Amino acid sequence: MIRPDRLARLIEENRVIKSKLCDEVGISVMGLNNFLNKGTEIGSTKLEKIADYFKVSMDYFYDREIDSASINLGHHVDGVGNHVSGDIITSEHEKEIAHLKQLLEEKERTIQILMKQNNS
Repeated sequence: MIRPDRLARLIEENRVIKSKLCDEVGISVMGLNNFLNKGTEIGSTKLEKIADYFKVSMDYFYDREIDSASINLGHHVDGVGNHVSGDIITSEHEKEIAHLKQLLEEKERTIQILMKQNNS
């Protein structure tokens, strides 16, 4: 559900003049007032421009919560602050890591061969 009150709060807290905001995002003052007062839909493109103007995500204007426990990405990650633990590597990453390890081993072999040739 859309939350016009959140836009009203941003306008008030940032002391933005409504007509200036409307000019910046390409919406009429009447359209903005209808959104703020009646919750009239303004469209996702305009809402995105408003979100960019205030440097917030579009989700800020919606009253929705996602149960992240029900989303399964195929791995498990726990985190508190900057500390993250758990299985955060996907199978694609594991393949890439294995490939890079092979390349590194080949590079080391090549270096050893070249060093032996230089010493001879």
